[in-house]
Amino acid sequence: MVTTTTYCSVGDISDFLRVPITSTTTPNKEMVRKIIVRKEAEIDRRIGHTWKTKKITREIHSLPLLYTFGWGTPVFLKHRHILPLDSSLGDKIEVWKSETDNWGDVLDNTQWYNIEYELGTLYLRGYLFTILRNNRIRVTYRYGGEDYAGDTVIPLDITDAVIKMTAIEVMNTSFRMDEIPSGGSVSPSESKRYWQEDIDLCVSNRREVFVIP
Repeated sequence: MVTTTTYCSVGDISDFLRVPITSTTTPNKEMVRKIIVRKEAEIDRRIGHTWKTKKITREIHSLPLLYTFGWGTPVFLKHRHILPLDSSLGDKIEVWKSETDNWGDVLDNTQWYNIEYELGTLYLRGYLFTILRNNRIRVTYRYGGEDYAGDTVIPLDITDAVIKMTAIEVMNTSFRMDEIPSGGSVSPSESKRYWQEDIDLCVSNRREVFVIP
């Protein structure tokens, strides 16, 4: 099974390093694909956003002692840029029902909740939610796949950062360094340092800031 990459390709890495990457090189194409996938996950984690659609299953929440007039009791999901909730895709808003000792899905009962998709804030309404507090809300949802403007195109700085992150790891493997063309007066170690600075700048510019209530 061939590993699928999203933010860049093996060809991008080969072009960036100016060396061929084939099924017989070390690392080979599949090894580099796996490095790319790891670096995609790393930059998603460091930034706090993803340009892939990801699913969160049964995220447990307690209700805070807060109430927003006209909205309800807020539940701050662990991710933002939530995709529209759809029960046919497995999305759920579950409430623990002590009288029946099980979870009940209220997703289709829209009078019980509202949601700010971009901020990832779920508001629960009604007296039921004023008496349920600790670990009584469970949410299954999807997020990502878009940037702040709703654009699904991978930003160029994200692609560039993942290429450089992958290139650094490739250069740290047993890949023969004499196969990588010299950057003139810049040594490989200096190149990696400059690339890391570019990566860190991208992360700093893109990192989401979360307000903890």
